[in-house]
Amino acid sequence: MIASLLPAFGTPAGELARAGLLLVAFGLVLLISETWHRRASPPVEWTRKLVHLGFGVLAVPLPWLIASPWTVLGIAALAVGPILWARRRGLLPSLFGVERASRGEVYFPIGVVLLFLVGSREPVFYVISLFTLVVCDSLAAVLGQAYGRHQYLVTSDRRSLEGSAVFLFSAFVGIQLPLLLMTDIERGACVLIALQLALLITSFEAIGAGGSDNLTVPLATYYLLVKLTPRPVESVSLQLAVQLSILLAMLLVARYTRFLTFSGAIAAHLMLYAAFSLGGPPWIVAPALALAAAILIEGAMARASGWPAGGYHVRVIYYVSIVAVLLIFADNSFSTLVPGPLGLTAGHPFHALYVGALAGPVAIVSYWTMESMPRVRKRSWSYRALASASLGYATVAPLGLWAMSGEQTRMEFVTAALVCAGGLLLYLGLRRLASRPRGTIWDLRLLALGVLLATLVVLPFHLHWLGVAAWGFE
Repeated sequence: MIASLLPAFGTPAGELARAGLLLVAFGLVLLISETWHRRASPPVEWTRKLVHLGFGVLAVPLPWLIASPWTVLGIAALAVGPILWARRRGLLPSLFGVERASRGEVYFPIGVVLLFLVGSREPVFYVISLFTLVVCDSLAAVLGQAYGRHQYLVTSDRRSLEGSAVFLFSAFVGIQLPLLLMTDIERGACVLIALQLALLITSFEAIGAGGSDNLTVPLATYYLLVKLTPRPVESVSLQLAVQLSILLAMLLVARYTRFLTFSGAIAAHLMLYAAFSLGGPPWIVAPALALAAAILIEGAMARASGWPAGGYHVRVIYYVSIVAVLLIFADNSFSTLVPGPLGLTAGHPFHALYVGALAGPVAIVSYWTMESMPRVRKRSWSYRALASASLGYATVAPLGLWAMSGEQTRMEFVTAALVCAGGLLLYLGLRRLASRPRGTIWDLRLLALGVLLATLVVLPFHLHWLGVAAWGFE
């Protein structure tokens, strides 16, 4: 009824009119939340989730209301700007009166804009992705806070197993029903896809700290829908079985070695599953070797220094593996989604870089261990660096490269060695320049930055050795 009174869809006047109505509706949601907070004094988490739910419901019809991504971006900017101003002025206690640090009010509109950009032409996938962010997240937060008794730590945030269970169940139902009713996907495949997708998205939500799940959950849901829905039932069944096996293995590692926390085990399982799903079984070998080496090195460092060992959570897994994960996505995207030169679309051109990006963190962790050993730290830094790089490379690279085909060229070994050694040397240089206190989050950030820079430096030479014409040198 209202739509018939508005200017035509896609016209400048239509875009402005619809954007104005949405902004007014967003303002009404904030007004209702603030009024409820002032008159009834409910828990702030409830009023926050009311805003979260209200904004999400208003974002659902965007593909049918708005034609241009620029209009959506303008709506997001005009909605978020006053909210950020209110936060700085100490206003809107119904939204910002929580003790935990959160940037969810920023991540949420970014997530919606990016989801609209990539998913507006697939409205069913768009709605499913938004549902996991809006409904599942809200239910998990409210019910988890009310009934959560078994808590776990995600960096500085606390979550509950009960809340995660609510998210898992609601995501399964909210994914399965639209796939069954609104697509022509086989029924059995719909159930399996919904189950695996719910498990994956629950894992992302479980480790998302500071409101970052408002960004990762909808985008991950859409990406996984695109990847999983074309697969036959047999393939989805295999993927689900492998994911459950990896998850169980990481939980057992966390339980019996204490190297990982619960959230760290969830993050490690996501990394290993991404390696299997996007790369293939051989891609699991290198991260599994890196994890085993890290556990052994950590034990040696704990014995040498007397410091407590283990207890690593999401943040550690993130910084140690982020470069390798990016290389997994790059390899998969060029082979399946992104057109490019022949050398980038055939085979696995990023695998050697990936192995080196996992050997590099092991080398850096080895260097930390040697700094804690009284006998070894008396040696020169060059001796420790050479020993650490050799250890990181030897534990990860040979088997990690061999697993791909059983036959490697000499240049693959050289590529992995350059990334490994270069990552360590760049880390040491950055640590000297940064002058940050050691043993803090800055060490992990510098580790990731060193490995990333080494990978970017080696990348053009590696692609040239592979004969990728677009990257060659004259």
